[in-house]
Amino acid sequence: MQSVSNRQNVFSPRSSRRGAVLILVMVCMLIITMLLASLLKSALMQRRQLTREQYRVQAEWLAESALERAAQQRLENPQYQGEVWEISAEDLGTRYKATAEIELKREAKTDRLSIQARVQYPEDSTYRVTRTRKILL
Repeated sequence: MQSVSNRQNVFSPRSSRRGAVLILVMVCMLIITMLLASLLKSALMQRRQLTREQYRVQAEWLAESALERAAQQRLENPQYQGEVWEISAEDLGTRYKATAEIELKREAKTDRLSIQARVQYPEDSTYRVTRTRKILL
């Protein structure tokens, strides 16, 4: 008779409640994990976007500097036609180096001198930014 009562205890409502609570806890853990994964993905995307924005701003400033450098070089040397200006990471105070391609030429229509600077920053990175600036003198 004891074996019959043991079988009844195995399928008692109390043991099925434990199973339901376990399933509920597992579902809650799954939802929390999915929320945390989503937050992590969002944080990583924001970090990448911020890094790209920093690269863009740095490239813009470097393009302006390249134009100023070209104007100064032209004042000192009338034969100056441009250069590839390699800027070291130490000079920039960053981990990355940059390159600026400076080109001077006469505009055919206006006979004015144009200076164009094309900057790539950071030079050795997957997320390289290229900016081009042009002025007429």
